[in-house]
Amino acid sequence: MTIFAKSLMIASLMALALPLTAQAQFASNSSSPIDATADDIANKAGVTVLSGQVDVRQGQTRILADTMKIYGGGAGATSVNGSISRIEAEGNFYYITPEQELRGNQGIYTKATETFKVTGDVILLQGDNIVSGDSLLYNLATQEASVQGTCKGRRCGNQGRVKILLNNAGAVGPT
Repeated sequence: MTIFAKSLMIASLMALALPLTAQAQFASNSSSPIDATADDIANKAGVTVLSGQVDVRQGQTRILADTMKIYGGGAGATSVNGSISRIEAEGNFYYITPEQELRGNQGIYTKATETFKVTGDVILLQGDNIVSGDSLLYNLATQEASVQGTCKGRRCGNQGRVKILLNNAGAVGPT
């Protein structure tokens, strides 16, 4: 395939992907445009698939993953206004803002509930504080998070339970 043909194919795929990002907002309270890069981008039946070191940015918010599927408005199809209904990110998932870093094996953003569900070796860093568990539900609107483990009770020891490390929790005044 010639360089021109490859460029034309990439431009065509991007033209298909651009309507999907028109109404997207995975950064809380942001109307900034979305900038996405990946090794490969494909679009079929209203689903845009990005693969290979995916890096998606909106304002100061960034999502990294090995692969990402972006679903349009209804049942995987692009809606009339080009909105995104769901984003599924697989492998080495990171959700990064200036205030925090959230990582896990998989991240699923659902527009209807303005939430991210992150699963698999979840770690949330906020300042010097660290929370880890098996899954986390994060609400973009309220910026509230709920972390779950896979095991309950003392019999589990440290395996499968939610862990939290609060640095300077009892500090008074500047540190």
